[in-house]
Amino acid sequence: MTFRTPASDHYQVLSVMCRPEDSPAIEGWVAQTYQIPVLVTEGDPCQLAFSPPVVSPLEQILLEEGLRSLGAFEIRVDSFEPQDWQELWKKQGFRRFGVGEGLTVVPAWDPDPVSPPSIRIDPQLAFGTGWHETTFCVLERILEKIKKTGGAGRVLDFGAGTGILGVAALKLDSRASLIAVDNDPYAVEATAENLRLNGMEGRGRVLGELPTFSGGETPPGRFDLIVANVTGGVVLEMADTLWGMLEKKGWLVCSGISKDEAGQVEKILRALDPSPRDHPGERYNTYCLVKEGGHG
Repeated sequence: MTFRTPASDHYQVLSVMCRPEDSPAIEGWVAQTYQIPVLVTEGDPCQLAFSPPVVSPLEQILLEEGLRSLGAFEIRVDSFEPQDWQELWKKQGFRRFGVGEGLTVVPAWDPDPVSPPSIRIDPQLAFGTGWHETTFCVLERILEKIKKTGGAGRVLDFGAGTGILGVAALKLDSRASLIAVDNDPYAVEATAENLRLNGMEGRGRVLGELPTFSGGETPPGRFDLIVANVTGGVVLEMADTLWGMLEKKGWLVCSGISKDEAGQVEKILRALDPSPRDHPGERYNTYCLVKEGGHG
């Protein structure tokens, strides 16, 4: 997600340089404090990029002091106009990549041809290109689910961002359908554009909040796959609700859970599925649950 600067049509992106060993603490603090994703570029030094909420001058000072106290030795603030989003993502190194042998993710501006199965992603002003370890791990779980069960079925992408996860599920399963939800209007716009970009606008709906399923629509409890690449705090808050919207033997994949949050989140998830599969990443954990059925 991204945020406007006060009284402006521009968007701020903070780029933080730090030692590799300080990166997890900074990333975790930003994610927990602001409930926003952080894009990490590995190296020595390590670079973290995120778009903070609108803050007052005093809050800006406190933000920067907090980053420095955790090990940041350089903080750069870039301001982008909405039409400059491509340059932002190019600077962050977004380029085509493969997920196993089943999927290729390609930036919308990449002129080279692609071989199926592939999806083109236009991040615009939302985070979610697949580079982050959480997004990549969820993409792997989608591939696994389709391989083991024969399809994705009805998919809910909760916290859609760019819509990359839902678009991937539709690409990999021609019979799948999608509801994508994000409370960031720029994420809603980006997801709708990526559905259109991949010729799938007729197979998915993009909403700013969870559907209520009133007025004769399909009721809750009918999703075969729910993916929630959010934060540990959001998973704690929404786990019961998402579980209640899952079809029998459906899969719930939760990611974006920091190492500090993992113990508490896993306790909540085990109350739903006694044996959730944990896929630990370098900085985050991803959990896969199956409702009233084995993991295949």
